Amino acid sequence: MNQQIEKVNQYYEASIFDYHSIWTSKKDLAIHFGYYDHGVTSHSDSLLKMNEILARHVEITDKDEVLDAGCGYGGSSIWLAKNIGCKVTGLNIVPFQINRARQFVQKQGLEDLVSFRKEDFARTSFPDASFDVVWGLESIVHAQNKLEVMTEFSRLLRPNGRLVIAEYTLREVPPLSKQEHDFIQPWLEGWTMPSLCTVSEYKKLLEISGFANIEKHDVTPNVMPSLKRLEHWLYLGLPIGRLFHILGIFSKTHLDNIEGVKTQMVSLKKGYWHYTILTARKKKKSSNEEHLHAA
Repeated sequence: MNQQIEKVNQYYEASIFDYHSIWTSKKDLAIHFGYYDHGVTSHSDSLLKMNEILARHVEITDKDEVLDAGCGYGGSSIWLAKNIGCKVTGLNIVPFQINRARQFVQKQGLEDLVSFRKEDFARTSFPDASFDVVWGLESIVHAQNKLEVMTEFSRLLRPNGRLVIAEYTLREVPPLSKQEHDFIQPWLEGWTMPSLCTVSEYKKLLEISGFANIEKHDVTPNVMPSLKRLEHWLYLGLPIGRLFHILGIFSKTHLDNIEGVKTQMVSLKKGYWHYTILTARKKKKSSNEEHLHAA
């Protein structure tokens, strides 16, 4: 197990209590932020709405085969199968989450449409051109080498296949100073995120990896109520977390997760980052490339 994978496992194992007590329910199975519009009235509905918004951006249909890269408890995979009828394969490097995801799928009776594998989405075992859509909801940020990830996604997609990513992206103008980068480090380290990218940096990675038709959608205002919900919890959670750490109940990894929320929200208010949905299409091969490949 490489070091980053080990850190991600430690992070999710340490934060089980946090997610289950204030965020995730059996209705949504979500460990991501929610999307609010005029029709959303509850936290759980906002989490489900995020699935709907991402699916709409890349026009997923029941004919598609989708790779849910970094699937958590399988909430998005199950939502896609139930609401759209597409086939979904979820990948995850956290064993207890994969086990729970398989249990949830079995209870829903969706084994024919949804399956899960314990694999690193940067290095999968699938053949080339296995999927129509790759879905990355707040998961790519855990990757050490994002170019490696985008290259793998390009390999896995069929020509003209679609990619949708929802992530935290750094401010473009002016670029963050060293002092500002240093300021957000407790958040990145607390949430096991090696680095954040600007939209332009993501675009460059995608273009190098064979993607085109790259579009960005800043949905920070729609995600803000979800972010503020986490901030409100922080007022109670941080003092308790610090006390429990002193008493030996919470690990340092657990406390760092809670401390990271404070840095996340302060840096958001300072305008250091945005919540962005990125979409792209894998380039079709030219006729010359197809001829060479056939030869």
